[in-house]
Amino acid sequence: MKLLLLLGLFPLQLLAQSNFSDTARQIETVLKPWSNPNLPGMSVAISRNGQLIYAQAFGAADLEHDVLNDTATIFEAGSVSKQFTAAAILLLEQDGKLSQQDDVRKYIPELPDYGSVITIYDLIHHQSGLRDWGSVAEVEGWGRGSRAHTNAHALQIICRQTALNNPPGTEYIYSNSNYNLMAIIVERVAKTSFAQFCKDRIFIPAGMTHTSWRNDFRQVVKKRAVAYQQTPMVLKLSMPFEDAHGNGGMLTTASDLVKWAAFMHGGKLGGKVLLDRQLELGRFRNGKVHPYAAGLRISTFNGRDQVSHSGATAGYRANLDYFPELGLSIALLSNTSSFSPVQIAEKLARIFVPDQLRISAAAEPEVYKADPATQKKLAGWYRDDRTDEGIFLQVSDSTLLMPNKKPVYAAKDGKLMANGYQLLFEKSGLKRIDFGPPADTLQFIKEPAAIGSPEELKQFEGTYSSKDANTTIRIKVSGKQLQHIQEPTALVQFAPTYKDGFAAPGSNIRFVRDKKGKITGFTLSVGRARRIWFSRSAI
Repeated sequence: MKLLLLLGLFPLQLLAQSNFSDTARQIETVLKPWSNPNLPGMSVAISRNGQLIYAQAFGAADLEHDVLNDTATIFEAGSVSKQFTAAAILLLEQDGKLSQQDDVRKYIPELPDYGSVITIYDLIHHQSGLRDWGSVAEVEGWGRGSRAHTNAHALQIICRQTALNNPPGTEYIYSNSNYNLMAIIVERVAKTSFAQFCKDRIFIPAGMTHTSWRNDFRQVVKKRAVAYQQTPMVLKLSMPFEDAHGNGGMLTTASDLVKWAAFMHGGKLGGKVLLDRQLELGRFRNGKVHPYAAGLRISTFNGRDQVSHSGATAGYRANLDYFPELGLSIALLSNTSSFSPVQIAEKLARIFVPDQLRISAAAEPEVYKADPATQKKLAGWYRDDRTDEGIFLQVSDSTLLMPNKKPVYAAKDGKLMANGYQLLFEKSGLKRIDFGPPADTLQFIKEPAAIGSPEELKQFEGTYSSKDANTTIRIKVSGKQLQHIQEPTALVQFAPTYKDGFAAPGSNIRFVRDKKGKITGFTLSVGRARRIWFSRSAI
């Protein structure tokens, strides 16, 4: 392990409070759980005003060969990589070779016409509505890590989709598809590989000498840490054996990441104009903004502005924070899935970014009480009209409870609140108002509960196929549940929720009927891919 401490470069106000060795001990206390040389670990780098003030590595890089992590160990950065893909697009825009307002189909004509223009701007800010290709591949039975997916494969899956998650420019839904398409656009416009473009225009100028794209997972990369997954019993290898990149896939060191933070935020990549574009908040068609910029999340931490992004690919974990007012950047990279990058980054940030705000605790609202008849009327199943996911509200001891068992509260102004949202009960269901950012209103439709008897469930049995997911699924009754059978993958049990609705961990199904009540198919929603259509084969 290698430790770097440059005392003279640390902020004087902190040195006045305690010497830097005390600060180093605080850092190492936070990171101690990953210091076991017999387990995978992590690397950290912290810089102030472009100068490295602390760098350290912990744990093993390769358990099979007893190699330890050090500050030159290379990890994969997951979605921290997205800001580099966005920067490449912004450089091409500055070159006059494209515009963020261009229709994506100008560069990717094979993308279906969904009736509304999807712009490059929509891709950058995750508001295109394009389903996440990895989520669709998982439905197909070949999730991320099970096949050596390339960007060509990702493009094929994206272009196979006959519908969007949402109309372009109306909603923020994180989707890796956006950034794979952006990498493809860079290649088609720059007429060179995405990896070469980034090396020439970003990595070399920023001094990132240990950084590259994993566009060929078979390539030998010296000093690369092996990634692992912590299972309940043992550690297992968990490497990203795929070539898809742009959405993730950047190989780098923690020290290179803080170099990048100083380079970008110093306006050295295309000047202040490009920096402003990189930090610009996303904006919907209706003018409302949301806190996702160009591959970056914009927020505050302890009263200070914060620019950040986390990442996870296979067993790798990553996080990069930058605090503009302090010129402070903190980079974390890990080769174990048990590492929680955002939580650890917050603990480290508290050492350097003291809380500037003293917010008095708000008065606790009262638990909502109503007469039993009203409570009973409000209880029951509701369906999210965007995802078809069912939520169940129940009454316990005269208290209306949300699915997480937390009660509905009544504020002094009479508004009903739960989990930080306002609830408006209507004849057709309820509205959930998110105060943001971004402010949003979700509609939940009241649905009758499913009966769930084996006899009733028989009507759903059959074979269903999807062109979007390129797969066929058999539905069979299993007790009071439905079995989702998809060879050669394991069975999935779907429990009944509302009428015609079923749920399994991470996914939900809603069966669709024609005017005569005959089941014609179902929609399947998983995470970042909504309402994938499966049509029923003729019986």
